[in-house]
Amino acid sequence: MTEDMLMQLMEAVEKEDPIDYANLPFDDRKLRAIVCRLLAERSREMEAAGMSADAVLATMWASTAKLVLENMVLNARLLAVQGAPDEARKLIDRISRQSRRGR
Repeated sequence: MTEDMLMQLMEAVEKEDPIDYANLPFDDRKLRAIVCRLLAERSREMEAAGMSADAVLATMWASTAKLVLENMVLNARLLAVQGAPDEARKLIDRISRQSRRGR
């Protein structure tokens, strides 16, 4: 997976579910490029190490699962710190309901 291919895929996904950068003082395009560079390098390293395509895919899925969990926790913590622990609970409950619909 090249950086350019990943960037194109990421931009397509973001059209469906845009990221709210909340006026952070960062260039969102540069942030995307950093992420794409890191992931493309990781992919090349795994392939160079002789990992099978299935092993690479499993590693990427495991990494994705960890990042989704981390994102969920960070969002819940942010809501709690902002004095909205009930909103944090609602967030987790909503995500839980969404995950059950996918079964």
